[in-house]
Amino acid sequence: MRKLYVKTESYNLWWGIYGICNKTGWEDLDVYDENDNKLVSFCLNTKDYLREAVEELKDDPEEAEFLEALERYLTDNEIYYWYYYKTQNSENFYEVEYSAPINEDGIKPSFTDLWHPDEGIGLSTIKTAVQAFIKKHFSFDCEVDIICNISLEEAWKAYNEHFKNRPLEVSFADELVSELSEYWKKPKEDVLQILKSSAK
Repeated sequence: MRKLYVKTESYNLWWGIYGICNKTGWEDLDVYDENDNKLVSFCLNTKDYLREAVEELKDDPEEAEFLEALERYLTDNEIYYWYYYKTQNSENFYEVEYSAPINEDGIKPSFTDLWHPDEGIGLSTIKTAVQAFIKKHFSFDCEVDIICNISLEEAWKAYNEHFKNRPLEVSFADELVSELSEYWKKPKEDVLQILKSSAK
């Protein structure tokens, strides 16, 4: 089984993963192969984020197809995909190199969103999203490692600088502790202690 790597440098993403605030609802992901070559980029979206889009678009007749797809997705517990296409004569015409549905003009998409059934993005959300995307569009199974250069201490510092004077109430859910325990390869008790210490 091939191993792939996701590189992430988004503070919003890691604030949520570390339990500093609510998990973010969307993130652009770059996926690399074992030789550090970028394999693909796609946008990962979750229900919390896309639920807001329904309210914004419900009165726009030009978005009827998109809205219908969103409403199906929000009542389901499966991964969905949304493909963006450029016209052949557009200035920055581009088609993805991987296998993807062609439109009525025989054109492949220029970009893809993956709609995940989770409410917000955690470590398991990223892994299952990448595995599903690769299986569908590249036809192979993979293991996924997530690479992050943002430490817990750096995340707290950036959060406090960005949201000065915002009252903060932090609680660390079992799911968060379990995910970070696996990610950091530490016992859950140690992870909880690290999180509590960092929040002081």
